[in-house]
Amino acid sequence: PEAGDRINGWKSQAMRPVVRNKVVSIAAHATARLTFPKIFAYSKNDENQKQAARIMEDLMEWAADKSEYGRTQFYATISSLVHPVAIIHTEYCETYNKVKKAKKEDGTYETEEMLNEDLSGFQDTIVPPDQLYIENFYENDVQKQGFLIWRRVISYELAYQKYAAKYPNMKYVKPGVQVIFNDANTSFYAVYDSNMRTEMVEEVIYYNRALDLKLIVVNGVMLTDPENPNPRNDKRYPFVTFGYEPIGDGKCFYYKSLAFKMQQDANIVNTLYPMIIDGTYLNLMPPMVAVGAETIGSDVVVPGAVTTFTDPNADLRAIKLSENLSAGLNTLFKVEESLNASSQEPILSGQQMRGSQTAYEISKIESNAQTILGLYLQLKAFSVVDYGKLRISDILQYLTIPEVQKIEGMDNVGLVYKTFLIKNKTSNGREVTRKIRFDGELPDEVSNEEFEKMSFDVLEEQGGYESEEELYKVNPELFRNLKYMITCTADTLVPMSEDLERAYKLEAYDRLVQNPLVDQEQVLRDFLLDAYPQSKKNTSKYLKKSSGMEAQGMLSSILQGGGQNAMQAQPQAPAAALPNMGM
Repeated sequence: PEAGDRINGWKSQAMRPVVRNKVVSIAAHATARLTFPKIFAYSKNDENQKQAARIMEDLMEWAADKSEYGRTQFYATISSLVHPVAIIHTEYCETYNKVKKAKKEDGTYETEEMLNEDLSGFQDTIVPPDQLYIENFYENDVQKQGFLIWRRVISYELAYQKYAAKYPNMKYVKPGVQVIFNDANTSFYAVYDSNMRTEMVEEVIYYNRALDLKLIVVNGVMLTDPENPNPRNDKRYPFVTFGYEPIGDGKCFYYKSLAFKMQQDANIVNTLYPMIIDGTYLNLMPPMVAVGAETIGSDVVVPGAVTTFTDPNADLRAIKLSENLSAGLNTLFKVEESLNASSQEPILSGQQMRGSQTAYEISKIESNAQTILGLYLQLKAFSVVDYGKLRISDILQYLTIPEVQKIEGMDNVGLVYKTFLIKNKTSNGREVTRKIRFDGELPDEVSNEEFEKMSFDVLEEQGGYESEEELYKVNPELFRNLKYMITCTADTLVPMSEDLERAYKLEAYDRLVQNPLVDQEQVLRDFLLDAYPQSKKNTSKYLKKSSGMEAQGMLSSILQGGGQNAMQAQPQAPAAALPNMGM
C-alpha cells in the first residue's frame, strides 16, 4: 500500500522464505559428506592396479582442492534445486598473459609471457540453464547430444586475458560491437549491439562430437580454426548435468526443480501467514464504534487518560469479530506438512523440535530423509560418476606428461615431470603428507628382487617408516594405460550424525572390551579413542608402553576380577550413551 494509506497500510506484509530455507537446508544436507568419487581398480587381486587406483584418487583430491570442488558441488546442488537443470563445465587450461618487465631506454617496456594461475589449471564453472543450447530436448544424457552451444556475455578484459595470447584473431574483437554477415550482398558489417554494454562481449563456444569440433566465436569473430578439434583426448563434452526430479520416463534433458515443486504450497503459506497476523492484530486491538451523540476520537484510547462526556449515553464499544484463528493455523500446519513431505524434516535442517529426541528417533528421521531424498541423491551420485570420468581423463592427459624446463645458467633443456603433495593422509594410524612423483625412467617390467630393492630405495629416500612424508614413484606411461572404475553410492550422502555414530562406537566398545578373543588394543583405538575428536587424531599417545607379558597379565586380571560379571551384564543402548541433545 502507498504511504499514509490508513485503510490498508496496517496490514502485514510478512513473507516466510520457506522455499529458500528448504533449498539451502537440502543443499547443505546433500553435500555433508560427498566430496570425491571413489576410484577402484578393475582387478581387485592386482596389487599394482590397487596402488594405481589409490594414486588416482589422491590426484583427484589434489585437483579438487585446486578447482575448489567443494564450492562447485555446493552451488551446483543449489542450482539443481532452483533451476530445471544443474550444469557443471570442467576443463584443464593454461592461460598466458603478457606482463611488463624492465623499462627500455626509449620509454617502452620489455614484455614476457607469464602463466595466469587464476585462469589456468582445473577450472569448474556453474553454467546457468539459459546459457547452454542443446540439440535434442528428449535426450537426457548430455554426452549423446548432437551439438552443444554455450553462449554467455563476459567482460572484454576477461575475454582478452583468455584468448589474446593464443588466438591472433582476438585483435579484431571490439567490445560492444558485433560482426554480422549480410546474405544480400555477402558482406560483413560491424554493428553496435543494443542488448550489450559497451565494455562486454558475447562468447559463443560450439561443440560437435560427431564432427570433433570446438569453435570459439567472440562478438561474431571466429578465434579458432574452422576445423579446430576438441582438445580432450576422450572427445567427450566437458559438461555434467543433473536435477532434482526427472520428468516423465527420464528421457527429458531437463528436470522438475524443488522450488517449482514447492511453489504452490509456498504461495498458500504466504497468503495465510499475513492473514493470521492481521487476525491477531484485530483480536488484540479490535476496531471501535462510538454510541450516542458524542463524538469520540481514537485519541481517548490511551492508558490512564481521563475523558469527560456530555452525553450520558455516549459509549465506545469494540466491533465483535471472529476470534477463531484455528482454521487458518490448521491449514497452515497442513501446508507445512506438505512442504516437509516434498523436501526435508525440520530437525535435519537444524531446527529445534519440542521435547527431547532419542537416538533411535533421530536415526529413524535420518532414515526417512534418506528414503524421501533417495531419488535426488541417486541422480546426484550419477553426476559425480560422470564428473569423475571427465576429471580422470584430464589428469591422465595433463598431469602425467613432462614439461620442458630450461635449466638455469645452462642452454640445454630437460624434461621434468610434475610432483604433487597431498596433505592430511592417514598411513598406519599416522597423518602424513603423501608425495606423488612421476618418473619416466622407471622400467616397465621388473623382477621381484628388483622391485623389492627399488621399494627399499624409495623407503630410504622418504626417510624411513617414521617419516612424516610418504613417497610414491609412478611410471607415467603405465599409469596412463590402466583403466579405472568409478563409483559413488547415494547412501554416503546422508551420513549419521556425530552423536549417533559415537553412541554406536561406545556400544561396540562395551560389547568387545571383555571379550578375550579380540585385540583389546585395537578395540580401544577404534571404538573408544576414535569416538572423540581430541583423541582420534593421535591414539598412540594415550596408550601405555608395556611389554607383552604385562598386557597379558592385565587382561587376565580383568577377566578374573569381575570380567565374567561384566560379560553377563546387559550392554548399554546407544541412546543411553548420547548426551541430552535438547531437541
